[in-house]
Amino acid sequence: MEKSILLHNITPNELKDLIIADLKIELEKILNRVNEQENYSVDEVSKLLDCSKLTVYNYIKKGVLPASKIGRRHIIKKSDLDASIKEVKSLKYKR
Repeated sequence: MEKSILLHNITPNELKDLIIADLKIELEKILNRVNEQENYSVDEVSKLLDCSKLTVYNYIKKGVLPASKIGRRHIIKKSDLDASIKEVKSLKYKR
């Protein structure tokens, strides 16, 4: 059983524009999800924060920076890094 779509009062260019607009919205959603799931290594985080690797390891050990351990490597989610930075900034201004 085939489904058919009947279009009335729409030009081919209008249909094309509608399809392109919907595709852009869906692609932005997918890209946002991919960006949210980006992971960093300890080396990358140390470069982003402009500190030593030892400092990043200490943040992980103290629980300031959540990280997952895979084998001997620590993996830090971008969302966890952003949340930790915001938390540290808010603690700075509470004093």
